[in-house]
Amino acid sequence: MFSKEKFIIGSRGSRLSLAQAEHFKDELLLANPNLRAEQIELKVIKTSGDKFKTENLASMGGKGLFVKEIEEELINKNIDCAVHSLKDVPTFGVPSLMLAAFLKRKDERDAFISPVAKSFNQLKPGSTVGTSSVRRIAQLKKLRSDLNIVSMRGNIDSRIEKVKEGIYDSIVLAYAGIKRLGFHNYVSEIFDKDKMLPAAGQGIVTIQCRVDDFNTIKLLDSINDKETEIIVDAERSFLHRVNGACDTPVAANAIINEDNEIFLQAELLSLDGSKVFRAHKTGLIEKAVSIGLDVAEEILDKAGHDFIVSETKLAHTIHKT
Repeated sequence: MFSKEKFIIGSRGSRLSLAQAEHFKDELLLANPNLRAEQIELKVIKTSGDKFKTENLASMGGKGLFVKEIEEELINKNIDCAVHSLKDVPTFGVPSLMLAAFLKRKDERDAFISPVAKSFNQLKPGSTVGTSSVRRIAQLKKLRSDLNIVSMRGNIDSRIEKVKEGIYDSIVLAYAGIKRLGFHNYVSEIFDKDKMLPAAGQGIVTIQCRVDDFNTIKLLDSINDKETEIIVDAERSFLHRVNGACDTPVAANAIINEDNEIFLQAELLSLDGSKVFRAHKTGLIEKAVSIGLDVAEEILDKAGHDFIVSETKLAHTIHKT
């Protein structure tokens, strides 16, 4: 039985973040009948990524900007755990904290929304496509060099409003978030993974806590999805090895196949999409981490170890709309 009078969950305040936190709370109550809803409290924490909505995230420190203040609250014991979108969490973690649980992965593919085209291929040359990551920018340029692919920021609601207002002809963003917020009717097309390989961790919600908080670790284990955890081990070990961050055009996606083996595919791109380096590997699920490292080494050998440095510097010059 969980004995604490209050169990405090930390989360960002966006609609998507709060929806993910509520989903986590529901899972926790379902798995722990002795835990009462009134024991659980949600604390909204504003992060640097939320405060600076127009700046270039890469030049400000990258994806860690969406977790930094939340992690500080966790370290200072003002909250018991934190709910994050996994792709926002850097692979170079804080030693006193751990990712203790992963909720079952939702659809990790990317989605295309446009009021002027039923599919990405139907966009007219010169059309403007807004998106929020250098990975998508590179992949979209690889698919269609005749389009105006631009970087944009903002939550899902504001991005959809911008395309409805005609500021963009279309936008591309993660399908899992769209679906969770009930915006799936706006989707014109869901990209096949062979066309646009997702980011490592896309579609996964993770729960972070302190490494010495054994009661919370035990509680979170009750809702941890083991298959998703294995997938995370492969994708994030790859990402860690290639030093992948929000300013790196890199993708990685793992699945557990019918033979109960893990299959990981990954790619590293130039920002303009003209160069793509790919690798994949299948192996035992117990070897998920080493499979991720092997795929990373193969890609780095193909690209050259200086490739990421040059592309990252270029990404820092992108203006966020």
